[in-house]
Amino acid sequence: MSELYALFRNVRLVDPERGRTEGCDVLGVRRDRTSEILKIGKNIRTGGLERISVVNLHGLHACLPFTDLRCRIPDPGFPYRESLESGLDAACAGGFGRVLLMPAMKPAPETKNAVSAFLRRASDAGLCRAEIAAFQTKGGKGLAPSAYEELRNAGVAAICGDFEEKEPCAFPTVSAVRACAELGMLYIAPSVKKSVAEKGAVAAGRIASFLGVGGIDPLGELLAVREAIAVSEECACPVHIPLVTMKKSLELISAAKERGVRVTCATAAPYFAFNENELLLSGGRAKFSPPLRREEDRLAIIEGLSDRTIDCIVSDHTPLSKDEKSGGVARALPGAIGFETTLAAGITYLVLPGYLPLARLVELLSCAPAKLLGKECSVRVGGPLDLIFFDPEEEWVYSSNTLRSRSCNTPFLGMALRGRVASAIIGGVRKDYGEIGKN
Repeated sequence: MSELYALFRNVRLVDPERGRTEGCDVLGVRRDRTSEILKIGKNIRTGGLERISVVNLHGLHACLPFTDLRCRIPDPGFPYRESLESGLDAACAGGFGRVLLMPAMKPAPETKNAVSAFLRRASDAGLCRAEIAAFQTKGGKGLAPSAYEELRNAGVAAICGDFEEKEPCAFPTVSAVRACAELGMLYIAPSVKKSVAEKGAVAAGRIASFLGVGGIDPLGELLAVREAIAVSEECACPVHIPLVTMKKSLELISAAKERGVRVTCATAAPYFAFNENELLLSGGRAKFSPPLRREEDRLAIIEGLSDRTIDCIVSDHTPLSKDEKSGGVARALPGAIGFETTLAAGITYLVLPGYLPLARLVELLSCAPAKLLGKECSVRVGGPLDLIFFDPEEEWVYSSNTLRSRSCNTPFLGMALRGRVASAIIGGVRKDYGEIGKN
């Protein structure tokens, strides 16, 4: 068995559990298909180990790679938007070591053989580990239930509501929630009631009126949140709400958690970075589903991240072509890429203004979502050699010259951001995204 050792000196390890950052060294080893952290401490001695690389990180921060519970890489089916290779590379460059892909492919893998083949392809495509979610009914059509146990055994990590194709009726939803609880899978509810929200372009209100476009009724999100809470409460099963964007949604979720309902939720960077006024500056690039909300909703999202009403942050990576984002707000498709900007947006809009400590941001991106998937949720001796190294102080401009995604649909394009990933090591394999010095 071949053993390759690596010693990372002078890192600042972010510990979300204790809410602090400590300077240390990390010694790890890669053995064929496995890896392990051997020591964490100061001034680690190698003891004459052979085949060891020593890397001086010069005070870069280190933490568990991020886990993304909501993203889309629509390959196969939409090669002009994103390839699996470009998507996973962008994810890793943004610090994500594991991503849960929504079934946005055409066709979406929903048989044992198709799921296994897709996961093998994903494993060969890049350093970032890919998980996959499946619709609760076959084809997402709201009719025949999916084969949950077969899908779990093939490697499916989560079941999601049929929010891509059709609003589900209650029976398939309740059946899927109970099956996920029995099988140890994550159930992801729809974030909006599509039948309520599908006719508008932006949030109903003054911006919609000013732009002369249809307004999206906020009931679309509120009804979806209420239903997810009700199903979780009555079934006594965990349910995850993938995106919350409104103050009223957070009030419902907070009250549910206080009475013991097993409901969790997430938000994405645009909802704490921007309010609906961004549509006047970025046009269709700021069109999302759910849409950007009012300033009071943005501030409520920030408070929810601070007081733990919101459990994690997702990228909501949704690549689209230039043509699909053209034609103004009314015609542009909703969504934006997010892998490469989520960490920087968190530092720029949450940590620097003093809303969150860095350790809480790392928790929201790494250990909290990993725990929901039942994956490793800490950096520890004996755990896998999975780390990202980042500089929270680096200033950079997100531009077409820096992005790795095949698409460029994002309101962050051209903006100055703070914080950037320098290197990722996953399963003992390292990839650098900046200048890393060697001792």
